[in-house]
This record gives sequence, structure tokens and C-alpha cells, in this order.
Amino acid sequence: MPNDLAAAVAVLSDFLTDHSLTSQLAQVEADLVDATALDASAVGARYGLSAELLASALAVRSTVGRLNDVIHATTISLVLPKILEPGERVVNRPSLGAGNDKSRPFDLETDRRIAEFKVAQWKGADTMRKRGVFADLVHLALDESDRRGQLYVVGDLPARFLRTSAAKASWALGRSSPHTRARFGERFDPHSELSVAEFTSGPAAHIELVDLRTLVPELG
Repeated sequence: MPNDLAAAVAVLSDFLTDHSLTSQLAQVEADLVDATALDASAVGARYGLSAELLASALAVRSTVGRLNDVIHATTISLVLPKILEPGERVVNRPSLGAGNDKSRPFDLETDRRIAEFKVAQWKGADTMRKRGVFADLVHLALDESDRRGQLYVVGDLPARFLRTSAAKASWALGRSSPHTRARFGERFDPHSELSVAEFTSGPAAHIELVDLRTLVPELG
């Protein structure tokens, strides 16, 4: 079995390059109908579904699980030189990895702006992404520093959701912390009546929505 990442990537890459995974799995499924234990072993071997392939896939997955952090960090690093104005300074450590902490409440803080970055590319069934992008919008709207607020997203779908969704803001904050929900209620919506679109065009109207594709074409 492979004992280093390079070998694991090579094994996995060879398998995925040599086969169309969808059609390959369909063939395996068909060949397993009426299979005995002996038949099943032969089918797996015939299609390369080996212990080596499994070990390789597990090794790669455990390493590239941080790939989202790499994408997030690289995107912010590429964007900064393009958005910082003359004399504008970053005043707190940017949050380049996953999540923020109390000392770094925003992905980016300068002496003139606060910003959150959502680098996920939406596919159409994006419930958790919808909740995440709305929570970030609320987080930015709650700031009282009078700095410019910006929410960076990828593509049209996130902004369209925020600007047009009739879903209740209370639903969109359903997975947020009790502290965030309490602050939202106290500051903006004590009766839980606002929709996502109403919040975006009302209390959060000052937050600028920016499509990252205009700054980082690779995200397109």
C-alpha cells in the first residue's frame, strides 16, 4: 500500500484518469447482480477496486480536507492588492483559514472596511451555503464601527438569494449561535418577521455585495 502522499495521489489519479467514474460504477453494479462471494472478489479486482486504491483515496482525502482553507487563503491574498486603497491598512490579522475567533471577528479588517469572504461556488442545492452567507451578512450589519462593510461571494446565486429570497431570516439563522440570533432579534427583528430579502434591502442595505469573479477570474 502507498506510504506517502505522492504515491497515493498517483494511484488515485491513474484510476480516475483511466475511467469515467460514473459509468465505471454502473458497470460494477451491474456485474454484482447475482454475484457470489467469489464472484464479488473477481468483479472488484477486474475494475481495480483494490485495497491499494482505498488506502490511496483515504490518504488523499485526509490531506486535501484542508483544500478549502488553501482556496480561501489564496483568494484573500490575491484580492487584497486589488482592493486596498492608497493609505488603507490592515489592522488585524486576516482570518485566512476556516472560521473566525473572538480576536478576529471578520475575515478582513482594515482601518476603512470590514469584509467576509464566501468562496464556495454554488450549485443550486445550497441550503447550508444560504444559511452561511446570510449569517455573514448579519454579522457585518451588526458592526457599529462605521467602516465600510463588504461581503465577497462567487457568482450570481448568492447575491440573488440574499436580494430575492422570501425565506424567513429566522430560518436562515437556524444553525447560527444563540448569541447571534439574540443579537439579530434585539437589533433588527424582535418579532421574527423579516425575510432574507427584506433584511438585505433594509438593515443590511449598506453592505456591499461583491462578485469575486470580477477580481479573481480563476473562480469563474
